[in-house]
Amino acid sequence: MRESPLPSGCASERVALSRPAGRGRGEAGFTLAELMIVAVMIVLILALAFPRVHRAFAAETVRNAQSEAQAYVTTARALSLQKGQTTVFHSAGQKIWVTTDSSGVQVTYRPAVRMDSVYGVTMTATRDSILFNGRGVAVGLSASQTIALSKDGITKSLCVSALGAVLKLGCVS
Repeated sequence: MRESPLPSGCASERVALSRPAGRGRGEAGFTLAELMIVAVMIVLILALAFPRVHRAFAAETVRNAQSEAQAYVTTARALSLQKGQTTVFHSAGQKIWVTTDSSGVQVTYRPAVRMDSVYGVTMTATRDSILFNGRGVAVGLSASQTIALSKDGITKSLCVSALGAVLKLGCVS
């Protein structure tokens, strides 16, 4: 067996020099202060981002509710044209639904959707219903009908003309 030409203790010194300075074997990891600084930074970033994300989510929810209401109005008008019968779009009690004439009796064509529970929006309408005759024309509307949907300060409205058409640019005063 050949002995090392180094004097005794040199090999252990070489090992000690290869370790990072200031850290012993049991000192690997992060300090509590470092972890706390990172946690505080994450909380601050989230606190700054939350209002924007919440507002964007509320705006998207109101747009979805507006699209749902528009789909129901469009369905009511199209159904009256298709069947040549009276169809009614209802918007009362935070609900929307469509009924159609079946041998003189109004039956539900599209089921009721509670806008407040499904979308979390508040709905207000200038009238409780829009009646479409067999030619797809709204009956009994002297002016345009407005359905407003709002949540967290964001309001979108749907405007139906006196003839029953959904106005893309909103109601004209």
